[in-house]
Amino acid sequence: MSKKVLLAVVILLTGSLFITQPLFAAWTQAKGHSYNQLTYSHYVTDHKMSTVTKESTVERNTKYQASKFRSQAITYYGEYGITDKLTVFTAIPYKWTKSDDVQRYANRNDSPHGIGDIDVGLRYNLFPSLAGFVVSVQGAVKIPKAYKFGDPMNYLSLGDGQYDYSGILMLGKGLGKGYATLAIAYKYRDENKEFAPAVYKPSDQVKVTFGGGYSITSWLGLRALVDYTHSVGNAEVSQAMIRHAWDSGSATAIRRGPDDYEHAEDILIKDSLVLEPQTLNVSGSIVFSHKKMQFVLSYGADIPGIEDWGIYSKNSGLGEAYSVALVYMY
Repeated sequence: MSKKVLLAVVILLTGSLFITQPLFAAWTQAKGHSYNQLTYSHYVTDHKMSTVTKESTVERNTKYQASKFRSQAITYYGEYGITDKLTVFTAIPYKWTKSDDVQRYANRNDSPHGIGDIDVGLRYNLFPSLAGFVVSVQGAVKIPKAYKFGDPMNYLSLGDGQYDYSGILMLGKGLGKGYATLAIAYKYRDENKEFAPAVYKPSDQVKVTFGGGYSITSWLGLRALVDYTHSVGNAEVSQAMIRHAWDSGSATAIRRGPDDYEHAEDILIKDSLVLEPQTLNVSGSIVFSHKKMQFVLSYGADIPGIEDWGIYSKNSGLGEAYSVALVYMY
């Protein structure tokens, strides 16, 4: 029982890096107008921040070397103005994923590819100008039905396998040639029942995102974004899930036997299933504009953060993402 498998839900570690920046903007599209963005992203990670050691869970948050995980995605993100105040949006990724752990320990050399989790939502403008700020609210649902979700102890999947529901308060302010945005979100994460009775529920999350942009010239601009995700700590795993992890040979999941529920639950939540990740991500973009089109080059990275300030990555991967996007607006 010595093998360790990097699980299908490692996709949890990469979510913030593949979300397109317009998702955090408070402005809505004018009626009949649209925003269309096609992005190619490449993400890689071979380190993680974890409170889990080989023997037990510990209080100290430590950076560890991890097996390499790679993910590529071509993502379509689109917005359409139903009215001047109401915008509908969607994000649809086509992904390719590869994990050294899965290849080494699960005796699988496949690299799953296909459509991943799909986001659909609405943004409503509450106030076009409240003390100089645009104020909007946004609701979204993540749909995990475009792919087959494999056994999380042995397979790499293209998404999380369960529905998520998000509510977001968004503020934006124009600043001459620039703008600033702030988004505060709560994400309810549903229970994963794909292998019932071996079920589990990821922790709900609070997300704070702030950023901005500045136009250097009529055709050249810069953008920056900081995204912090905090798990509220309500993740759960069933006894059947713990026994399934033991039967699959995952010593990482259960080191003291399937009946040691408290310890096994903690290991599954914090390490094997990554159900309570805490991430801090920063990104920057260069934007080239021409009439109704934009070409965007971006770089993003998960960073350890500062524990003394309470803003840091924990029980999550540390990776980098490079992306190229083409935008068309009409």
